[in-house]
Amino acid sequence: MTRVSIATASALALLFLAGCKQQADTSAISDALKADTTQWNADWSARDAAKIASHYAADAVMMDPGADPSNGSQAAQQAVAEALKDPNFTLTFAADRTDASSSGDMAYVQGHFTVTQTDPATHAKVSQNGSYVTVYRKQADGSWKAVADIASPGAPPPAPKKG
Repeated sequence: MTRVSIATASALALLFLAGCKQQADTSAISDALKADTTQWNADWSARDAAKIASHYAADAVMMDPGADPSNGSQAAQQAVAEALKDPNFTLTFAADRTDASSSGDMAYVQGHFTVTQTDPATHAKVSQNGSYVTVYRKQADGSWKAVADIASPGAPPPAPKKG
C-alpha cells in the first residue's frame, strides 16, 4: 500500500509542477527590447552597417518598402551598406508598443520611423515617415535578435495647393 501511495503522490507532484509553468517576465523583455531599439538607433547614427546588421538573427528577413526582402543577416548588412552610400540617408525609429509570448522566447516591437534619403529622380533630400513591426527571438545566450523586420511607409504628404 505504501508503494501505491508514494507512486500516486509522485505522479500528483509531477502534474502539479507541469501545471506551474513559469511565466516570462514580459516587463523585463520589454525593457530589453527598448534598450535594443536605443542601441540600434545609435548604430544607425554611427552609420555602421556591421553593427546595424548584428541586431538580426542569422536567419532573419528584412523587408523595406520598394526593395526585395533581405534574407539573413549578411544580406541585411549588404542592403544597409548600400543604403548608407547615400550621404543623406538617416533612419530613426521608436517603439510604441512591445509584447512578448508567455513562454518568453518570442516578442515583437511595433513603432514608427523617419527615413531621410536622396530622391533618385530629383536628387533632393526627402523624408518619409512610416510604421514598422520587428519580431524578435530569444537567442541561446539570452540576447534578443530580430527575425522579421518589416517597414511600411506612411501616406505621402498632401499635394501642394494651386492657387
